[in-house]
Amino acid sequence: MITASSGCLTLNPSVNFDTAGSTVFETASVSGALATGQVATTVTLSSNATTSHGVTQLNVITSDGKSFYKTTLDSGESTTTVMLPTNGTATVVAVNTINATTVESRNVTITGDQVV
Repeated sequence: MITASSGCLTLNPSVNFDTAGSTVFETASVSGALATGQVATTVTLSSNATTSHGVTQLNVITSDGKSFYKTTLDSGESTTTVMLPTNGTATVVAVNTINATTVESRNVTITGDQVV
């Protein structure tokens, strides 16, 4: 039995995270065969993302421009988990919160089989 408490249930979620040419992002992967309302995605950062590039936070912005998720990063951190919406597109923004600048942003496409 599968019970979903809120949001849509998505089976076999996957992400297409374009990291080509990125100086911050290396890989992204989804673990698990289902998601409810959000997809937990492991993001691997370049070895110098939080040091030389000064990334201190990752923000997830939905396709309609709304903030969906934020996570702070420690210096030297190279792997983190972000939550993405279950279907559609989003933007992951690497931010330096010390000087309020965007270091890099990448578009992400999230797919899966939705069950209502």
